[in-house]
Amino acid sequence: MENKSEFSREEILKMSGQFGMVIDNLLTKVKVLIEKNKTLNDENHNLKESVNELNNKITDLKLQLNKINSDTLFKDKEISDLKNLLLKAENNNTNIRDKEFVKSRLKELISRIDVHLEQFEDNEHEYES
Repeated sequence: MENKSEFSREEILKMSGQFGMVIDNLLTKVKVLIEKNKTLNDENHNLKESVNELNNKITDLKLQLNKINSDTLFKDKEISDLKNLLLKAENNNTNIRDKEFVKSRLKELISRIDVHLEQFEDNEHEYES
């Protein structure tokens, strides 16, 4: 018996055409995959750049936040100092008001004493006469 390992010319041409179509189909799929890979690589690169830009912005914002926090602490200290100064000034004003009151009261008392002394002297003169 003869082994049927031989193909006819027509079958070889038909298989050759099918093989060519399969190869073309595979090449098309490979080209599509290569294009997708290129697109994904470009997108990945763009995303990495975006991440770097965002990290730089975050760093800048952190620096601004630190500066704002420092400024806030400085302003808080300044406000505290001004409050203390105001309290001291109010105490001094109270002392000044108290001093003015005391001075006024002392003048009034001295005046009364003078009046009493004058009356006493007048009364003495009247008793002497």
